[in-house]
Amino acid sequence: MATIQEVIQDNDWRSASFADSTDVNRLIQSGITTGVSEQAQAILNAIDYENVQSTVTIGISDYDWVEQNLGDASDTDAVSLAPFFEEMTAKTFYGNQWWEVRTIQNDLLRTTEPNRLVLNKVGSYWATQWNRIITATVSGMSDIAEITVGDGIAEFSRTMVISAMVLKGDMGFDKLSDMYMNSTTFADQLTKQEASGTTLFTQGYMKRSVEVNGVVTFVDTNETVWLYDGTVPVVLDDTMATGNIALISNGAFATAQTNLDNPLMYLNSPKAGNGAGKEEWGTKALYVMHPVGFTFVGTLGVDYASKSGLSLAELQGGGLYELQVDAKLAPITILKVKVG
Repeated sequence: MATIQEVIQDNDWRSASFADSTDVNRLIQSGITTGVSEQAQAILNAIDYENVQSTVTIGISDYDWVEQNLGDASDTDAVSLAPFFEEMTAKTFYGNQWWEVRTIQNDLLRTTEPNRLVLNKVGSYWATQWNRIITATVSGMSDIAEITVGDGIAEFSRTMVISAMVLKGDMGFDKLSDMYMNSTTFADQLTKQEASGTTLFTQGYMKRSVEVNGVVTFVDTNETVWLYDGTVPVVLDDTMATGNIALISNGAFATAQTNLDNPLMYLNSPKAGNGAGKEEWGTKALYVMHPVGFTFVGTLGVDYASKSGLSLAELQGGGLYELQVDAKLAPITILKVKVG
């Protein structure tokens, strides 16, 4: 039986390994993020491991739509149609988290696959962090007029969603993946629906993943998800500002992570606690979580280049991203509705 230290410390962990966990795969399979392909990994080549406090300029938005090239009689050479590929600035994130060993000790001693248990614990942590970054980011984007419908005065309704579809124009909502909102906003809308006799949301249901012969098939998630009009999942996350509802299309965020030498950490301090000793284990990651079609500007009067990330409050505050594409192509649309 391996010791706790051996399980945590001596298994050649790399940051990419937690992408194999059920929780992280759930987020990637949802279509909200573009995944962790080799191309995405290459984004981080410019990051210095010794200095993670940086922004990087990347070409991260490759669009389905581009205006045609018009013919020119003065030139007989055919010119191929190249997709519009815009460079933009993305903020890097460097984060870590520590736990006491006793928080995982009992689970490790009872499992027959301790390595997988640690992997899923780490994966669950980072999937939660990424989801909170996504919700805080889109909440802060409500100050971008081109992608925002409503002013917080009107009630949430199908009419408002149709107005958002008009904003998307011919791009429509064919790739709509999720609808994010604060739990208070969601409860407020359910109460109003019950009082008015209308129904916008269907009942929540449990979603699951299935593992067969070591292969995980993502038929569902392990979270309760409500449905809007029976088709679009409603994700509740209190990182969203009350009254903001985000309509998110597939691939709305590009995520990339670099391979760290010691992404999983172990610390034993025998003298801590007046000699009682203290064992801790932790995880760290260096990554980009960037909204596609937007560039990072950081205009809140703070020197973001000297920080290794952004707090959730800073993301919620807005003013950090600018739209770089036609509003039709933006995979994020914000509704501002009345609450209370």
